[in-house]
Amino acid sequence: NYSARGAHYYDPNIRSPYIMNWSAGFQWQLTGNWLAELMYQGTAGVKLLNNWNINTIPLNISADPAVLNQIYQATQNYLPYTQFGSVNLYSNFGHNSYHAGTLRVEKRYSTGVTLLGFYTFSKALDESDGEGGATGVTYYNRRLEKGRAGYDRRHRVTGLLTYELPVGKNRRFLNRAGLLNHVLGGWEIGWNQTFQSGPPASVTFAGSPYRYLPQGVYRPNALVPMEQAVVQNWSIGPNRFPSSAQNPYLNFSAFAYPAAFTLGTLGRNTFEGAGVAFTQIALSKQWTIHERVVFSLRGEANNLPIKHPQFNPPISVYNANSPSTFGRYTGVFGGATNFGASQPNYWFIVRAEF
Repeated sequence: NYSARGAHYYDPNIRSPYIMNWSAGFQWQLTGNWLAELMYQGTAGVKLLNNWNINTIPLNISADPAVLNQIYQATQNYLPYTQFGSVNLYSNFGHNSYHAGTLRVEKRYSTGVTLLGFYTFSKALDESDGEGGATGVTYYNRRLEKGRAGYDRRHRVTGLLTYELPVGKNRRFLNRAGLLNHVLGGWEIGWNQTFQSGPPASVTFAGSPYRYLPQGVYRPNALVPMEQAVVQNWSIGPNRFPSSAQNPYLNFSAFAYPAAFTLGTLGRNTFEGAGVAFTQIALSKQWTIHERVVFSLRGEANNLPIKHPQFNPPISVYNANSPSTFGRYTGVFGGATNFGASQPNYWFIVRAEF
């Protein structure tokens, strides 16, 4: 059973990978408390290590349908190393790059308010989203995998605001000590708002009636530009469950199976999933007791003001046998305390320092 016999091979000329970083920026002092900054950042990973299965049949081995059908029926006999199944070659196959421009606006503390806002426009490219192992159409044309990295987020806006409520001792209203100050004075509000583009993802296919030579990944033909393949002004609709009741995120009619023994025209990570809108609000207060003990009270609320699930990419396997699942969302990301929490959650924290 040669197909079940795997092997690993390390390139004898393998070298250590390295990372390059560069940046440039400008800062402007707009007024005494306002600052603006514009920054460019770039990163590249060079000669990164990963592996490819080199024991594959070249997809251009023949143009004769009779020969291709003969190969299809006995693929093991046509592998470069017929006595093995997969032969994984480890070498410096990988390369990635990241370019980003960030605009930052800051209001330093004054009149009880601090404000920090970021907008980042970026692009990350690589050839694989795997951890050390590359998965693609074919080893013989690795350039087909060059595309947006799975961690690429094209747009990201973040705002951070803290505001000391003008109530209590040494503040505008109720400027006196006493019981009311202990109860109503000294409170601070914190607000964090994030808007972020969705992650890129790939469309693959299954259930084709045609024959193909073995490939690492099977991708369909795109019949329209990918901007049109994503439903414009999409919303999930009134029914999230069952998933078949959702409005599809992708147009099923925008794709088709490749002809027999041909490659699909679609590339890797060519569409973008739903974005993120995430809100965090906190209300806090501190009491100092005999100058040695600090008692604090804090309440936090995440994913407000309404329930807003943060979706993982939708099902993107094109299959004519099950069109009702294509482009539907089945999962969310983010835990209760993480960025992107899928459900609203609330925290009440009591802390004493001494």
